[in-house]
Amino acid sequence: MASMRQFDVEADGVDIQSLWRALTKDKIEVLQKAAAGLVSEAKILEGNGIALSSLIYIRLGPAAPGLEPFTERIVEFDEKKHVLTFLGVEGGYMNLGFARYLLTFKLDDFGGGKTMVNASLAYDLKENVDESQLLDGFLKLQRYYLDSVINYLQQKHED
Repeated sequence: MASMRQFDVEADGVDIQSLWRALTKDKIEVLQKAAAGLVSEAKILEGNGIALSSLIYIRLGPAAPGLEPFTERIVEFDEKKHVLTFLGVEGGYMNLGFARYLLTFKLDDFGGGKTMVNASLAYDLKENVDESQLLDGFLKLQRYYLDSVINYLQQKHED
């Protein structure tokens, strides 16, 4: 992987186990509830749920118009360290210019119901691609996804 980008998202009022479960075991259900405008369809194509080697299919909704459906494979799944890594397989941003990408979410417990998500993107691009536009769109989509999940968990906690 030639290049790397990172960003952090703070999850106040969301404990690490709840956020981990929402990003893994409950991902499909949470996606449909937390980010209905973002995802119109999500399903496991291979594997037993969200686990190592699972292949996930996602069709985005009105929040991401014009982006083709895509598949990602889980290539790292560490429940103890709370690390989850997706490899772009086909469709979506792969068709827009990524030759390869790895998207990693690492969760850290800050105590008191506060969790920090470090998102990192390692990538290679195809030739003649506008890197800034592609990366801005991809990272904006990931931040929107994480914010939607965190907001959903915060509201659920308040109920």
